[in-house]
Amino acid sequence: MEQMWKSAFLFLTVLLAVGFSTRDPNGGVDANDPDVQKALQVAMEEYNKKSTDMYLFKVVKINRIVKEMWDGYTYTMDVVIARTVCRRGSMAQSCPVFINPHQAKVVIILIKKMY
Repeated sequence: MEQMWKSAFLFLTVLLAVGFSTRDPNGGVDANDPDVQKALQVAMEEYNKKSTDMYLFKVVKINRIVKEMWDGYTYTMDVVIARTVCRRGSMAQSCPVFINPHQAKVVIILIKKMY
């Protein structure tokens, strides 16, 4: 079990070191597009506000983004988020994710945001 956690967090560490890919597996939607980044930011603020966890979460990987046109744009984003070392209510600008398996938590979520 401990080996599994070490492998998972090694992968997460490598993923963070590489950062967001500008490769476009999203059918024309660039993960670094300012509108996409704004939608992710707002979605994560809402997620952290509603979460009962004492630590904040942040996006560590974008799996897929779909952009649809309605009354504006709707972004459906499949992302991986992870628990950071920053506590709720903190004003820290940079929040690294936990590496310790006893404190870390990784979640895959689907976000739908309209703009």
